[in-house]
Amino acid sequence: MIVSGKIMKKLLKLGLKTIIYFLLFIILYHVLTNWNLAIVTQNQKFEKSKTNLLPLKPLISRVRNGNAVVTLMPVKDVNSSTSSTSKLSVSRNRSNFVRSKQQKVKFSGNNRNTTTVSKVWCTGKTRTLYCVMEAFYEAEKMVGFNSSVTLTTQATTGFEHHVEQLCRRWQGPISVAVYSPGEDFRSVRENIEYFRRCRDACVREWVTWHLFYDWSHPPDVPVIKTSGDFKNNTISDKCSSKPKLKPITYVLTKNLPYPINVARNVARLAAKTKYVLASDVELYPSENIIPRFINLIDELKNKTKYFSTKRQVFVLPVFEVKLKAQPPINKEELRSLMAKKMAVSFHKYACDTCHRIPKLQSWLKAQGSPTRLNIFITTKRENRGKTGGWEPFFIGTNQDPLFDERLTWNGKLNKMQVALELCYLDYDLHILDDAFLVHAPGIKRFDKDYHSLRRPFMANNRRVFRKIVEKLQQKYNSKMLKNC
Repeated sequence: MIVSGKIMKKLLKLGLKTIIYFLLFIILYHVLTNWNLAIVTQNQKFEKSKTNLLPLKPLISRVRNGNAVVTLMPVKDVNSSTSSTSKLSVSRNRSNFVRSKQQKVKFSGNNRNTTTVSKVWCTGKTRTLYCVMEAFYEAEKMVGFNSSVTLTTQATTGFEHHVEQLCRRWQGPISVAVYSPGEDFRSVRENIEYFRRCRDACVREWVTWHLFYDWSHPPDVPVIKTSGDFKNNTISDKCSSKPKLKPITYVLTKNLPYPINVARNVARLAAKTKYVLASDVELYPSENIIPRFINLIDELKNKTKYFSTKRQVFVLPVFEVKLKAQPPINKEELRSLMAKKMAVSFHKYACDTCHRIPKLQSWLKAQGSPTRLNIFITTKRENRGKTGGWEPFFIGTNQDPLFDERLTWNGKLNKMQVALELCYLDYDLHILDDAFLVHAPGIKRFDKDYHSLRRPFMANNRRVFRKIVEKLQQKYNSKMLKNC
């Protein structure tokens, strides 16, 4: 009896353990299945050919428990004698975009009120939660891969007019990605076509425009790939009437976060030159940068061993001027405005450490060359002293870190991830001696009311940014972490 009693106790313990493990398995299963992640069985043959996918036509859109469900059908390929009839679906979550056969899956967006998307076609590329139409309006002039620098930037409707100022100063290729959801798509096209047809010829000659929108907030008009085929009574062939700016855009009406880093990457990756300047649409460059920069690169190639493999970027200091001041086009004009206290370093009164370069006063005194840019100083991006938190704007290549697309403009911190990666990778930051950016007139100061409007988005960006930092710290050399 004693032996059988011990056996019974062991069996009882084993049974309890089995029950506990089973309950834990059930709990874990429910936790995993309730996450808002798309689970898709990937078809290997289909994945290999996904770069050649046909455009997709949404057939069904509905909202269920806060998630939009979209079923898509492939559009007949005009270049093929046969057409596909198999159903395709879209799986979208915060970090991926997968298409697979006979799958119907869910996606959700942050602060994205879903609208009906039937009768909408995506004739462009698919990117995470977005349909991207690259080169919707293509520049007329072309340049060689190594002979120029592409200025890449982004905008929403109402900011297209800044591009004219950019191209007048840049006089080279410009790549612009414009966020165009819902009714804003029509406004964006009207504005672009007006500037291409009626304003400075440089807009038509040098600027390539890429349009993108959320799948859950498609255009309210048919999306036609060829801009010349777009017929609308509101777009006049005459230049006497300028398109009216809408004070309340679709983005504001729906309270959509602006996916600025998606736009930055779309514009940057579409560049046709080796070197790119990833900038913001309201930052105007000083004059004559491209030929002088190319001369600098040619000289460095001849002088510097292993130049092509060095981790390095070329930094442009950034400034802002008072509202009634004319943005300077050269260093002499900038010095004059600084002396009159009409200009300051960018965000001096909002975030002084974010854009102040080392040795600013010495940089202002340095004389430039009319034929070639020079390196003022070479430094590192370290989180210390007056340049702690520095987010430099620079000329680099597409081999440099891209922007994390989870970070929105509204939530701030959207450029900090790239700055941190430059530090972790021990990049050399060469500050150019006679090239700079200047913001459109108006000096930014901290605005409590404006800040409060962005606060709901800031918590999400901070949460994402913490995850980014954790992954970067795991990925890179621990010796560099203490300096960044």
